[in-house]
Amino acid sequence: MTFGIDFGTSNSVVAHWNGHTTEVLPVDGDNVPAQWQMSEFEQLFPSVLSVRDLQRTLCFGWEAKTGTSEPLDAVKRMLGTRSGAEKDGDTDGLEVTAQLEEHHVWVGSEKFHSTVAAASLFSRMKEGVSAQLLDLSDAVVTVPANATGGARYRTRAAAALGGVKVRALLNEPTAAAISYAHDVPIPGRFLVFDWGGGTIDVTVLEYDDGLFEEQTSRGITALGGLEFDNALAKLIQQKMGLTADQLTKAERRRWRRSVELTKIALSSVPMDGALFFDLPVGLAPSISRREVRITAAEYTEAITPLITRAMEPVQQALEDLAITADDIDSILMIGGTSQIPQVRHALGELLGHDRIVDSGLCRPMTAVARGAAIYAASLDGELGDDSDFSLVTSYDLGTAFGAGGQKGFRVIIRRNATLPAEGSSTFHPETPGASSVRVTVIEGEVGYPADSDRSFPLANIEVPLPTRERDVRRNMIEVKFRYNESGILRFTATHAETGVVLEEREIDSFGPDGTPLQQGLDDELTRLLAHTVRPFADGSSSVRHLSAAETANARPAPIDMSVRVVEADPAVTVNGEPQGVVTRGL
Repeated sequence: MTFGIDFGTSNSVVAHWNGHTTEVLPVDGDNVPAQWQMSEFEQLFPSVLSVRDLQRTLCFGWEAKTGTSEPLDAVKRMLGTRSGAEKDGDTDGLEVTAQLEEHHVWVGSEKFHSTVAAASLFSRMKEGVSAQLLDLSDAVVTVPANATGGARYRTRAAAALGGVKVRALLNEPTAAAISYAHDVPIPGRFLVFDWGGGTIDVTVLEYDDGLFEEQTSRGITALGGLEFDNALAKLIQQKMGLTADQLTKAERRRWRRSVELTKIALSSVPMDGALFFDLPVGLAPSISRREVRITAAEYTEAITPLITRAMEPVQQALEDLAITADDIDSILMIGGTSQIPQVRHALGELLGHDRIVDSGLCRPMTAVARGAAIYAASLDGELGDDSDFSLVTSYDLGTAFGAGGQKGFRVIIRRNATLPAEGSSTFHPETPGASSVRVTVIEGEVGYPADSDRSFPLANIEVPLPTRERDVRRNMIEVKFRYNESGILRFTATHAETGVVLEEREIDSFGPDGTPLQQGLDDELTRLLAHTVRPFADGSSSVRHLSAAETANARPAPIDMSVRVVEADPAVTVNGEPQGVVTRGL
């Protein structure tokens, strides 16, 4: 059985190839609350875990998102945290600290690594598939096109820890293009605008006669639906006169569920319409204004800076290829945020409305998982000779070197190199008589230093030398980097004079101590999953991010917020403007 998994910031999707076509498996569809019953939502598995308020046991998906006091979401973002060189510490020499900043969270009364939290989500998806008498033992898993090496490897580690072997890591925009071209096999150049809950990726691909070739990809790693929620929450707070210190952390997290529903409702409100947001009884009792009217125009003003920023990677992608909008044949808009009318309008204004593919032909919420399943089928040889894939690297890969007060960046494999891709360079000891050579492996960008915010240090590798030599030229080493078809990076160091291989391994470690991320986490995952049937020890706040100075907040009573959509009635006007309203429940 061939599976594809879209592991998303807000929602995940599982699909499989049944021998003829792709099917999405609704691993949590029976738990979708009535107010969330919208198109494709039954096929989504919210990437959320939490603790039930009364039973104090662990839950996932829709129940965790909508039925508990403090859901833990956006775990995917924790896997992708970038870190440049340590700027406040000792930066003498060429050492760049390879640090992925592993997050920790409190679940109930216990602390867990974020990689373990992500692994529990993969485990729950595997369990949901098993309930349908299928075995999700391996899959092609998608990642943002601009995900760092650290994010890619941590995603792979989390999946493996959760019982799912990753056959390949596929860029999300490419997966969407594969899904679309499989259904509508028309050749051309696609621009995939992938904007979901956490990240935005813009990828340009060429498709012809079953061959997919990534040409460039640009994006922003922390810009998505979560930022839209924040903008709308801030607008509502301002109109109510509500400040953050009037709500506990648990209350703020709980009311975001209704903010998200409000955001979704605003997508169907015309520009001259409005919507009412009601603050429920029991929340912030000192606030006298319990209801506010949000107009579509106000919401548009609040989110316009986010949309403007989202157009930047579109321009960068065109500049990478020295092309214009006229060179794009089709635009695929995927991810929930991409379906916001203001977003679709802005991209249409920039590239042409007639180029945007209808969402019925490229299903925005499930296309990525479908494409991953098709790619998996291709790896299995189930598609015959009809499809081939050509993927590219997302970053420049290289090493650091001394450059005055900064660390220079030497490129070995260029960005957008077609996979498999390889490159090599020579190194020698810095001092005579050295016993090893240090190679700092960095994903970066040409034109920026190795210790800039544009760089991510993958590893510091100490290559042992066969003998100590006074003449450093006798201990030259050749270092070869190679990405395989799945984007997995291998490192090989060879002694130039003797041809002896001194070091060879896959780069799967991102901690300064050299410990692979998945090592030692099995017991921790077992301890976490045991709480699906065993209550946590105390009644502390169900889920919170770890802070050394924090204590758990008291759990509030369950909060249900109502949203009433109010649309303009054209039959009632003042100075030509519609004033009447038609109210409907959400």
